[in-house]
Order: sequence, then structure tokens, then C-alpha cells
Amino acid sequence: MYSHFDSNAWVTPFGLIFIAATIVAWAYARRNAASIRIDVSHIDLLMPVALIVGVAGGTIVAIFTPMDHMVAGEMMNHGIRVRLFGMLATGAVAIFIYSRLLHLSFRRLLDVFALPTLAGLMIHRIGCFLAGCCWGDIASDHTAGSFTSQVQTVAFLNGLTSGVQYPPGSLPFEQHVAMGLIDPGALASLPVVPVQLYEAALLLVIVLALWRFPWRQYPRGTIVVIVTCIYALQRFFIEYMRADGHIILGNLTITQLQCLVLLFSAVLLPGMLQRTDHAAAKP
Repeated sequence: MYSHFDSNAWVTPFGLIFIAATIVAWAYARRNAASIRIDVSHIDLLMPVALIVGVAGGTIVAIFTPMDHMVAGEMMNHGIRVRLFGMLATGAVAIFIYSRLLHLSFRRLLDVFALPTLAGLMIHRIGCFLAGCCWGDIASDHTAGSFTSQVQTVAFLNGLTSGVQYPPGSLPFEQHVAMGLIDPGALASLPVVPVQLYEAALLLVIVLALWRFPWRQYPRGTIVVIVTCIYALQRFFIEYMRADGHIILGNLTITQLQCLVLLFSAVLLPGMLQRTDHAAAKP
């Protein structure tokens, strides 16, 4: 995931929004922890640790999924980016280790971070929109040959939105050049669906819908399973409107396959967490 087009820029809108997303998730998690009488100092330590470990893990996952680097077949490969699901999984591992060392409930800590993670991701998607990463399908009628199913999956969206255009040097622009859809000297990319904003809006709806959910009254890990299933479902379908994922199986991207794995894992998650959490102290 690229934060800007000019590598000499030290401060970018993407970077500032990423910081804002982290602060929002951090504050929300502290609020959740305090509401169930977990010392907020645990959150202050866990948040940066989980974030650092998660970024490292998400990068490693990207290295071992080389086909996911292709956004225009062999004609164009972008560099390594941080994979969201890899980041979340390795961040959860960091939380698990911390919970074992401090004798805290792993499931309850996941509950604390569940909705804050979605809230942070919601804000982060605005940064993706500004940076031009995680971009959407072409929003006009163009034939992309064998890549049509990748960059124009949902044809009925054509004409429903005017789309947004990105400048030379952006990933959407480079993809369209590689596919021969525009000339290298073009002033901007073709209009693309602002799918990042669509996802941000969906995440806002999810967070507001679950804001009042009495998760503290339910068995530990309940809100984690709910959030995991809802996000995996919405991401699976919204992926059809994204053009940055190389199709690897049928008409599915690697992210969609990961969504299916995540859904299956969520079904097994409560039992798995119950077995790993038996020795933890009750908060």
C-alpha cells in the first residue's frame, strides 16, 4: 500500500489520516477497557506493540503471496504492500502472547479491540482514497481484454458514478497504461469507482449499528466473532469493485479467498478461544 506518489514527501495526507485512524482506535479501545475494569495501561502498551507486529506480519504475508502483486498481469507488478488480514492475524498473536504473560483474558482483550479496529479502518480508507491505493474498477465502458473481469467486474455500475481520476505516477494510472487503456502521456487515469469511500461508509454503518451492542453481557469473544463475520462478508463483496487484486481462482482474488477462510475460522473461533483462555484470570 503506497502512501503517496512523491517519495521525497515526508508529510502526506495518507500518513496524517493513518495517524488519526490509530488515535481513534486507541481511544476507543481505552474506553472499552475502562468499561470492563481493565487497566488502560495495558491498552497503551498493547496498541503500539500489536500495530508494529501486525505491520511486520502483514508485510511477510505479502512476500509469500507473489501473485497478489500483479495488478495488470506480468505487464505490471507493484511492490510489497501490507496485507490487512496478515496484519490483523499477527497483531492478534501479539495480543495472545501478552494475555498469557499478564494472565489476562485473551477473548476479552479481543473484544476490547474489535470495534475500535473497524473504526480505525474506516478512517484509514479515506487515506487510501487520497493516496490512490486500493482503487476501484473503471467507471466507464472500456474493454480491457483478458483483464476486464479484474477492472470492470460489476458492469452495471457503469454510468452510476462519474468516478475519480488519478494523476500520472499513481497506481490506477500505471495500471491503465500497462493495459493499453490510456497513453503514457495522458493527463490522468480513467475514471475509477471510489470504492475506498464505499467501504468507509459501510464500516461507519457497521460501527454505528454495533455501538450499543451489549457485548459485555455476552460470553467473551462474542463481539469478535460478529465483527469478523460481518467484515469478511462485506469485504468479500466489495472486492468485486476493486481493481487492485489479481484474480487467481475462477473470478476470485486472493483477498476473497482469505475472506472465506476468515468466515470459516470465525465459526470455529469461540471453541478455540475457550480452550486457550481457560487459565486466564477474569477481568
